[in-house]
Amino acid sequence: MNYWINSNSGDYILEHDGKYYLHLISRWVDNVYFPFEKIEITKSQFEAIKGFIPIKKKKLFSRSSKKYAPTLSDGTKGRSERVRVPSISESRDKILRELGL
Repeated sequence: MNYWINSNSGDYILEHDGKYYLHLISRWVDNVYFPFEKIEITKSQFEAIKGFIPIKKKKLFSRSSKKYAPTLSDGTKGRSERVRVPSISESRDKILRELGL
């Protein structure tokens, strides 16, 4: 199993046996509650999502009390937002652009 985390949102991706699962953690944004979600994504969608870095399993779950939000240019914490999953056609277009087609 492999893991990737988005340090600005806390959302993470798990890869197991060639299948990718995006885990969107629960959070409050502007007094609106977003519950935990687990979404199966394709490899091309995984490759099109930006901002995820590899992490070891033991480090992933030890960070649960951390406040996830981007650090702004003045050093303060910004707002945490959910990761946007590109559609299959958007990820296909990205791959074609990279190949120069």
